[in-house]
Amino acid sequence: MIRAALQRPGRLRMRLTVVAAASAVFVLVVLAALVLPSLQRNLEQSRISSLRTSFAAGNPASLLEPAFSQNDVTPTVLQGIAGTLGVARITVFSIDGFTLRRVADSAPDDPVGTPTEFVQATARLHQNVSVVKHLPEGRTAILTFYVTNQGANGVVLVEAPLRDVQQQVSAVERRLAIGGAFAFLVAIAAGALAGEPLARRLARLRAAADRIARGSFSEPIVDHKHDEIGDLARSLEEMRTRLDALDRARATFIANASHELRTPLTALGGYLELLTEGGLSEAERSEFLETMGEQVQRLTKLATDLLDLSRLDAGGLKVAHEDVELGELAADSAREMQALAARRGSSVLVADSGTAPARGDEARVLQVLRALVDNALRHTPPGSIVTLSTETTPWGASVVVADDGPGIPPEQLERVFERFYRAPGAAARGTGLGLAIARELAERMDGRLLAKSGPDGTRFTLELPGPSEEGARAYSEAP
Repeated sequence: MIRAALQRPGRLRMRLTVVAAASAVFVLVVLAALVLPSLQRNLEQSRISSLRTSFAAGNPASLLEPAFSQNDVTPTVLQGIAGTLGVARITVFSIDGFTLRRVADSAPDDPVGTPTEFVQATARLHQNVSVVKHLPEGRTAILTFYVTNQGANGVVLVEAPLRDVQQQVSAVERRLAIGGAFAFLVAIAAGALAGEPLARRLARLRAAADRIARGSFSEPIVDHKHDEIGDLARSLEEMRTRLDALDRARATFIANASHELRTPLTALGGYLELLTEGGLSEAERSEFLETMGEQVQRLTKLATDLLDLSRLDAGGLKVAHEDVELGELAADSAREMQALAARRGSSVLVADSGTAPARGDEARVLQVLRALVDNALRHTPPGSIVTLSTETTPWGASVVVADDGPGIPPEQLERVFERFYRAPGAAARGTGLGLAIARELAERMDGRLLAKSGPDGTRFTLELPGPSEEGARAYSEAP
C-alpha cells in the first residue's frame, strides 16, 4: 500500500500545478462575480444621484414653466438643457385629469416607448421614479419628476444612457482578465516549483520502499521536515527498523531452532544406536530412556510454541472469557513445575494471598504461568526460589511470578517480550517464544503482562479483568 502511494511522484507535481492554477482561476471568477455587478450598480446609482441632484438644482418647475403655460418650449431648448445635464433626452408631459399629453420633447420624432409606464406611475402616485432599464440603445437611467407650476401639473422624463458606466465596468473586466491570465501563469509556475521538492522527497521514499520490499534494511530513511511527508518518512523508518530487527530475530531464530532441533535429534539417534547394540545394564538403559524422554519433551515444547505462534497470527486460537480463581491456578501451576524445579536444584513456592477472582481462560492462564515459571527457572542459578502470589487490583486481579535471581538489564527488559529474542549470553536454552506467546495470550484475555526487574530479582505480573457479577457474588459467599 505504501509503495502504491509513492508511485509516480510526477503525478503529484502535475496535480499541484493544476490545483494551483484552478484555484487562481476560481478566485478570479468569484472576485469578478462579486465585484463587477456591485461595481456596476454603485456606478449606476452614483450616476442617477448625480442627475437627480443636478436636475433638482435647476428647479425643473420654473425651468420648464413655458412648457405648461405657453406650450412653446422648442426641442432646441430641451436639447440645450439635456446637454447641460449630460443626458440624452428630456420629455415633458402635462397632466389633464387622467390624461397625459406630451407637450415638449428634446427628440420629438422618436416615440417615448417603455418609459411611459414610469411617467404614468409618477402622475398617479405623485412620486419620483429612478430606475435602470435595458432599452434598445443599452442600459439607460430613467428619472421622472412630478412638478407643479401655477396649478398646472406635469411630469418631466429624463433618459440618460449609461454607456460611460458600462465602459468603466468593461475596463475593469479587461484588467481582471489580464490579471487573471497573469495569475494563472504565476500559479502554474508556483505549483510546479512547489511540487518539485515534494516530488523529489516522494521519489526518495519510493526508492526506500522498494529497497525494503527487496529485503534490504541497512540504509536509513531520513526526512527532517515536519509535515505529512516527513511523518510518512518517519513511519517508514520505524517500519524499516522493526523489519530489520524482525529479520535479524528470524535469522537468529532459525539458527536457534535448527540447533534446538538438531541437538535432541542427534542425542536421540545416538541413544537409539546404543540401545540397539545392546550390552547395556538395566541402570544404563533406564538412564538413556529418561534422557531420551527429556529430548522428546524439548522437541514437543518447540513444536507447541511454533504451533501456538502460527495460530495466534492466523487468528485461529480461541480464548474463553469465564470466571477463574487465580489463587487456585497459581497453586496448580506450582505443583506442575515442582519436578522441573527439583531437577534444576530450585524450588517453586505459592504465597497464601487469599482468593483473587478474575475473568479469563483457565487453560491459557495456566499456559502463561507455566511459561513465566519456566522462564524464571531457566534464567536463575540453581538454588533460586520462584514465588507465585496473587493480588487484587481496582480493575481485577493479578498473579505475580517473582524470582530472586540476578535480574534482567534494563536494555534487555524492554525486549524480553519480542518474538525470537533471547538475552545475549543466556545460559539456558530456549527459542525466545515463550514470553511473546504469554503476552499475546494475556492481551487476548483483555489483560496485560508486565515485567519489572532489579538487582534483587525479577517480577512478571499477569493482570486480568475482574469477574462477572455472578462470579464475584459466588466467590464472596464461598466459605
